[in-house]
Amino acid sequence: MRSSSPASGVTRRTAGPSRRHPLLSRILPTPDEVLQSYLTHDEVFILVDEPATSAFLLEASNEILIIVVIALVTGFAVGNGGGTIAAILGLMVIGVVTTTLVVRRLQAWYTRYALTDFRLIRSWGVIKRQLAWMPWSKVTDVLLVQNLAGRILGYATVRIESANEASGFKAVTDLRDPHRFHRVVTEMVQAKQGKTVPPWMKPDGPPGSGTGGGKGPRPSRHRDEAITIPGLPPIPMPDDGGDPFGD
Repeated sequence: MRSSSPASGVTRRTAGPSRRHPLLSRILPTPDEVLQSYLTHDEVFILVDEPATSAFLLEASNEILIIVVIALVTGFAVGNGGGTIAAILGLMVIGVVTTTLVVRRLQAWYTRYALTDFRLIRSWGVIKRQLAWMPWSKVTDVLLVQNLAGRILGYATVRIESANEASGFKAVTDLRDPHRFHRVVTEMVQAKQGKTVPPWMKPDGPPGSGTGGGKGPRPSRHRDEAITIPGLPPIPMPDDGGDPFGD
C-alpha cells in the first residue's frame, strides 16, 4: 500500500505482505523485507534510502585497478612462457580481491536508512543483522557533508546526533538522495519539536491594535515612514541601515 506525501514529495510505504514464498523470505530475505520486519503494526515508512552504487565504485577503485593490473601482468607472463605457476598466483590474487569486493558490496546492499512517522531506522548486516533506531524527539543535531566527488556523482553523508553517544546514526553514509533525506529529517524534527519564535518576532501590542496581539513578525519600517508625537510635527525616520526590527 502506498500513499503520496505532498509536503515532502516522498512516497509512503506500509508494511504489507511479501509476494515471495514465505520460506524463501525467511531463509534469504531481501533488504527491504528485513527492514519491513522491524516495523510496528501501525508504523508507516516515509522515506527509505541506501548507500549509492557510485560511491561504492569510487571507494573500490583501488581494488578494481589492482585486479586489472594483475590480470594484465598475469596474461603477459603466461604469454611469455611464465607457465602455470604465474597463472595460478595471478588468479588467486584476483579471486581474493574480487571476493573482498563482493562481500563489501553485499554489506552495502543490505544497508537501509529509513524514516518513519515515529523514528529513524538504520538496518545493516548480511549474516549478522543489526538494527539501530532513534525517535524523532531525541534528534539534537543534523550535519550534511558532501565532498567534491559526492557533488559530482550526487551522493553525500548525513550525520544525525542525539543525546545517546552509542547511537547507530553517527554517519548515514553515501546516501543516493541526500538532500531529500536531509529535508525530510528537518521536516520531521520540525513537526515533532515545533518552531521557536525569537523575542524580536513576538508581537508587542495589545490584541486588535493592529501592531501586535497576533502571530507573525513585526512589520518593518519603510523609508518614508514617520513618527508622530502629539503637539509636534511628524518626524521622518531615515534609512540608516540599522536593525530593521529595532525601536
